[in-house]
Amino acid sequence: DPEIACPADITVSNDPGQCSAVVNYMSPSGMDNCPGAILVQTTGLGGGSSFPVGSTTETYQVTDAAGNTISCSFTVTVNDTQNPTIACPADFTVSNDAGQCSAVVLYEIPLGSDNCPGAATAQTGGLGSGSAFPIGATTNTFEVTDAAGNTASCSFTITVKDTQNPAIACPADIVTDNDVDQCSAVVN
Repeated sequence: DPEIACPADITVSNDPGQCSAVVNYMSPSGMDNCPGAILVQTTGLGGGSSFPVGSTTETYQVTDAAGNTISCSFTVTVNDTQNPTIACPADFTVSNDAGQCSAVVLYEIPLGSDNCPGAATAQTGGLGSGSAFPIGATTNTFEVTDAAGNTASCSFTITVKDTQNPAIACPADIVTDNDVDQCSAVVN
């Protein structure tokens, strides 16, 4: 029977900015006691190929001249170790809405991106766009998580200033006579 020797399992990180990695390996060696043995790859991508994030099984088979076969397999694993990215708007300040102790504020919602599909962005702190923000500073935080569990976050602050002057209404002038035998008067 023929013989075959596969390399050990291979684990690498993704190439920068890619959802894959080019992985080079030595092809398995196959031999037989008689000439004419043929080595073929039956599954996988082959050494020097771009392997996607995840695991790929590489299987090779040797067949000798008599039709005897033997195969071996090994796994190429590409881990996504690259964090996603996210950018928040700059901090900004707005005035309160007329007659309110708050301001309805619209802002561009940050969206994360990643080298692999499947990244999700969520707001983890603050108030959503279109909400009534109270007087003072509110920090809004967003986080993006990719399919591999890598994360990135950003924050920005929206400050609402009370720019409306207070109002006061005074009653009309009051003129009255003094109380009997008094140098003063009780005014109701």
